[in-house]
Amino acid sequence: MAITTNNESVKNIAELAIANSLIKTDVPYAVVPHGYSLESLKDFMVDEQQVKQHVVVISPSSFIGYVSRFKDERSVIFADTENTRFRAFIDYHLNSKTPFKSTHYVTYDCPLSDEWKAFSKYDAEKMDQVTFAEFIEQYIKCIAPTSDSNSTPGTELLEMVLAFQETRTSEFKAVTRLNDGTYQMAFSNEKTGNGNTKLPEKISLAISPFHNGTPYQIDARIRYRLREGRLFLWYELIDPKKIIEHAYNEIMVDLQNQLPDVPVFEGRI
Repeated sequence: MAITTNNESVKNIAELAIANSLIKTDVPYAVVPHGYSLESLKDFMVDEQQVKQHVVVISPSSFIGYVSRFKDERSVIFADTENTRFRAFIDYHLNSKTPFKSTHYVTYDCPLSDEWKAFSKYDAEKMDQVTFAEFIEQYIKCIAPTSDSNSTPGTELLEMVLAFQETRTSEFKAVTRLNDGTYQMAFSNEKTGNGNTKLPEKISLAISPFHNGTPYQIDARIRYRLREGRLFLWYELIDPKKIIEHAYNEIMVDLQNQLPDVPVFEGRI
């Protein structure tokens, strides 16, 4: 009888010792041998009520549509102006006393359009006259009609470019800026003799910065360099960053109008 009582006493003491050594936390943990260190089991927790989903969309309308479908009082949008990105957390923290895991979110990275990427890639890139003419011909549909007297419309520019391609074997002698806003380029050719061709000083493009977005007008200056009879041409986009910023801000305003009950914060996490 005494032995049984002693065993129960030892058991009670052991249970008390274990109870006092437990850490009070909602996150399960395990005492692992070899030093008896504490290891959190947070990553192994299963929350059947928590949606875990990251979606990437490629248009503002899809972003708005997705947020509209799943939003609730927790939902917020972060506008990362530095990286031209919008990210909406469907399950963000409701308040400082009600944290959530933010595992359900959708991202719109504002992917650039193919046309914008092409003109950005060759911005200020020197080309021989044939390569330059072929590039302009390929993207002639991006040339915008404009009321600016110093800019050349697409149809007229195409005629210039096609004529310019015929000078591939010519030696250029001089370049003169005319009053109508064009460059006159004098050349000589062994077969056709001397001649002149023209290109504008400035062109206006109508391209969308973002994929499936609204086209914007962006101007570009035509530059040239004449060296030992060879003519090099390039264009320089005028303030392309401002066009990107304006297009991005327009999307942000649209989000605020279309999703008035979802707060938009400029920043990122």
